[in-house]
Amino acid sequence: MTHPRVLSDTYQRLNEYFTSILIYHCGIDTGFFTEYTRMIDAMLYCLEHKLQFRLYSDHANFAYTSQGGWTDYFLPFCPEVHENFHQRFNRYSMPPWKVILRGKHKEKKAGLIFWKLKATVTHGLGRCLAWTIYKRKVRLTHHVRPFPPSHEFNIPELGIHGDYLHAFNILSDMVWQLNDEMKRESSELCRELSMPSEYAGCQIRGGDKITETSLIPPSRYIDMLRKENAPKDVFVLTDDYRLFGSLKSQAPDMQWHTLCMPEETGYVNQAFSHVRNTQKREQMARFLTSVELLSHS
Repeated sequence: MTHPRVLSDTYQRLNEYFTSILIYHCGIDTGFFTEYTRMIDAMLYCLEHKLQFRLYSDHANFAYTSQGGWTDYFLPFCPEVHENFHQRFNRYSMPPWKVILRGKHKEKKAGLIFWKLKATVTHGLGRCLAWTIYKRKVRLTHHVRPFPPSHEFNIPELGIHGDYLHAFNILSDMVWQLNDEMKRESSELCRELSMPSEYAGCQIRGGDKITETSLIPPSRYIDMLRKENAPKDVFVLTDDYRLFGSLKSQAPDMQWHTLCMPEETGYVNQAFSHVRNTQKREQMARFLTSVELLSHS
């Protein structure tokens, strides 16, 4: 397997070779991994259509600096732009259907017409501003179209020969590279946790995830870990410390570890977007470190 840094160099050369440009806005209004997944999808879209991928992530909802974004936590991997118009005019095409249907409009039909009109005007202005600034036709975030899971990719320069999941994993391995400052902070958090060399891992979500699906009770995780004869040490990524407490009380014979804080009672993205920058950085550091720990479990 090609080293991520080598792969990143290859990707950057290939990306710079394309003359047509797409500028993607990351960090708009959803949770980090939804934003992350959409960004990888946009990168695949650009590779498939031979477009140069450029990133706008200033003022991202996961950033902790005043104009920060992707490089608050990760190494850069592509050209980045910083023109302010992207914040307002370079966005997704339409809000999720659930948002439309739950809107405050008295008539759903009128609400849908409103959103279509708003999207049309917004994207039209965005394309005009992009043309004015970049002196060329530039595609924006709303041009990206998702691929079906069965779609086959063939990008030999990056070693991509397979379906969507295969292609996604290769790009994700390349992109997920913590910057030096975050890497040091993550290492310190891991040291304080004192994890053994061999451990199991699981994620248990609470918070606003209940609006999307039925949550799995902690007992199910315990049953599965026992069934798989998993190591007695288990790292838990959770946003609700009460769930972690439930694991400890139901299976005291196992050693449970987490970076979730006792005062955390469930992640709500809207609330997270408005916390103080120092608090946001602390939460993101623990979250990204937890993902790193899960990936090595």
